[in-house]
Formats: sequence, structure tokens, C-alpha cells
Amino acid sequence: MPVTHSAKATNNNGVSLGLRLTLLTTLLTGATLVLFAITFYQVLQATLRRQIDTQLETRALLFTRALTPTTSVAGAQALSLPVPLEEFAVPGIYAEVVASDGTVHAASPNLPGGRLPLAATVLADAHAGKGIRGTAMVSNTEQLRFLAQPLRGQPDRVLVVAESLQPLLRTLQGIRVVLLAGVGMSLLLAGGGATLLTARALAPIRQLTQTASQVALTGRYDTRVPLPHRQDEIGQLATTINTLITTVEQTLIQQRQFLADTSHELRSPLTVVLGNLHLLQRNLDPHERDLSVQEATAEAQRMRRLVNDLLLLAQADAHQVIAQAPVRLDHVVQETAATIARQTQDHTISLDIGAPVRIIGDAERLTQLMRNLLENAIQHTPPGTAVMVQLQQRDGWAVVTVADNGPGIPADHLSHIWERFYRLDKTRTRASGNSGLGLAIVKYIAEAHAGSVDVYSSIDAGTTFAVQLPLG
Repeated sequence: MPVTHSAKATNNNGVSLGLRLTLLTTLLTGATLVLFAITFYQVLQATLRRQIDTQLETRALLFTRALTPTTSVAGAQALSLPVPLEEFAVPGIYAEVVASDGTVHAASPNLPGGRLPLAATVLADAHAGKGIRGTAMVSNTEQLRFLAQPLRGQPDRVLVVAESLQPLLRTLQGIRVVLLAGVGMSLLLAGGGATLLTARALAPIRQLTQTASQVALTGRYDTRVPLPHRQDEIGQLATTINTLITTVEQTLIQQRQFLADTSHELRSPLTVVLGNLHLLQRNLDPHERDLSVQEATAEAQRMRRLVNDLLLLAQADAHQVIAQAPVRLDHVVQETAATIARQTQDHTISLDIGAPVRIIGDAERLTQLMRNLLENAIQHTPPGTAVMVQLQQRDGWAVVTVADNGPGIPADHLSHIWERFYRLDKTRTRASGNSGLGLAIVKYIAEAHAGSVDVYSSIDAGTTFAVQLPLG
């Protein structure tokens, strides 16, 4: 069965990122709406109750002013309302005056049952001079909000003003219904909107995932993910993925080229060695036998050097640390130049070394650096070319320059000379034993010593390599 890749980003439990974002957005929106609804309801309820309490105070003052003292036949003083108050004729608004013995001396005409159902403790506190506010039940279905306070000018009597809370409760019930419906509708809208926005926001990510999965599945690293028009985090992610794919593609190309070049470099000396071994099996005269042995030995040494160079570059790829020890760089330069000068007869090597130069590094690798630079100068210049080697100290750096007055390096080749197996003249350098790894090794050794190497060249004016290494 073919392998398929899901385009949705999921966690270990299989819940998609889009669903999680939608749920999170909806929950946060719902929590915010519920908190707002509860706060709004509580504030509104408290405000309406305060308004009722204010209205009760106003009605208590109105009732007090409307009371008229009268004297009964027995001589007892009573209170009456000579003119009916429209304010207390409205259903649900009540008033009464109660004596300390519980006798009702005056009451609004709409008072059900003739009096308000207040607890004795409320009346006692009011007779004691306290203003009491509270809630009382008239019946199983109706609540009253009341204000009980001493009657002004008659401390033995208490004025009680009350208002039914049923209109308030019905209003609050309607508001609860509206708030619940509003929160529900808002959650539906928030969930739908979050789903659409999340799907739209994650669509580029799904496309990136599909493309990246396709690249990984097919191994076609020449494919690139489409770049979105917007330059936000998703655009940066797409650019990063393309950069990563490009890096992988270049690495694979370099590996294939490296394997091809390595195979080719090893095949030539192996062919020579095998050919000479076959010749040695024949009945050759001593001179020809010696020539075959010498040629096979030379090619075997060439293979050994190539393998050593490859191992060194493999260490470079693995970022292995080189040896660190005090090194007299002037001695390394002088001894390497003397060795190369003895091996060549058609080039002159001149030295310009000043004061002793000490650095921290690997003497063997530094010798290899100098040998590669000198051999490169000799192999790429015609016989009779002068090679100048100079060692200086400059601003805390040791600067080694290897210059020649040869034909120079074309400008379009300068950026490639540090690449492995790169050759300006492939035929001549392969025949001379050059594998094309020398300058790559020079660059690695210089950088491994926290230094650098630069090249300056002009056609028909020569080439100069400059290595900078920190003084130790």
C-alpha cells in the first residue's frame, strides 16, 4: 500500500492544531462573555435594588407629610389620610404606621390583609430608633422590599413603606434569558468565526506540510514550497523550509560529486597498480621489473595521500578539534620551504622571515598547510617561476604569504578554488598527482587555528595566498 502523509498538524492524541485553536478561542470567548454577563447582571441587580430603596425613602417622606393627627371619641389620638394618595393606590406599593404594641394606626388603602407581614424583631429595632431595610414574603409568590423607621415626631410609632419586588424579579428574569441567549449566540458565532479564521490561517501551513512531505517522500529536492504573499511568520517559515531544502539539495549534490570524484581519483592509481602487478607476473627483465615496482609504489603512495587527505576533511566535517601546543611558525615555514625546494629543480623559492613567530596549534597540520600552498604554486606555474614566501607579525596576527609571478587565476575561478576536487586544469593536475583537495585542506587548517586564508590574483601578474593566524 502506498504511504500517505496527513497534512494536518496533530499532537500525540490526534487532535488537530486547528481544532485545538478553535476550542481554545471559543472557551476564552465563552469565559469572557460569561464573566461579563455575571458582572453585568450583578451590577444591574444592585442598581435596581438601590433605586427601589431610594424610592422607598421618598415615599416614606411623602407618607409622613400626608398623615393628619385626629382625636377619637375616647380622646385617643389617631392618624388618618384625609386625601387618598395616588402614589399608594398603585398595586404593589404599600405603607402603614404601627405602634409599639403592634396596633396599625394608619395604612395605605391597597394593603393586602390590612397590614404588612413583618417580623417582630424588625419592628422592635425600628422602635429602637433604627432604620431597617429588608425583604419580606407576602405570599409564596410575592416578595416585598420594605423600609421601617421611627415616625418623625412620634417615636412610639413606626412607619413601614414597602414595594413589591415582582416587577424587578420579572425584569431580572427577562435579562437572564437575554444574557443566556446572547452568550449562546456569541459562542456559536465565536466558534464558527474561529473555525473559519483558523482554517484560513493554517491553510498555508497545511500546504507547506504537504509540499515538505512530498519532497521527503519522493526525494525531489529541487521542489520548493510556495511562498505566501504576506511576509509574516508563515512567510518566514516557508523561506526557512526552502533554505533547508536547498541546503539538503546542495549537500546531496556535493556528496554525489564527492563520491564520483573520489571513485575516479582512486580508480586511476588502482588501475596502474593492478596493471603493474599483472606485468610482474610475467617473465620481465630486471630493469622493466624495477620500473613496474616503482610505478606501482608511486601510485600506492598517491592513493595513501589521497586517503589521508579525505580523512582529514572528514575530521573537518565532524568539527574535530586539532592539537593545541606552542609552535615556532618560522621554523615550520623555513623547514617546509627547504623540503619543497629540494624536491623541485625548475622553481626558485625565496624566504623572507623576520623575528621568531610563536603560535598555538598543530605543527603537523601547519606543515601540511605550507606544503600544500607551495606545491600548488609550483604545479600551477611554468618552469622558472619564482615563488616568494614571507612571514610577518601584524596587529597580533602571524601573516604567511606565498606569492608567485605566474599566469594568475581567472576571476571566475577564484570563488571555487576552495572546493574539494576543484581543478583549473584537470588534465595536467591529475597527471601531476594533484587530487584537487590541497586548497580545501589549507582553508580547513587555517580556520581550525581560528585564522583565515585569502587569495589575490591577476592574469599574467601572479597569485598571492595570505594566511592569517593568531599569535600565541
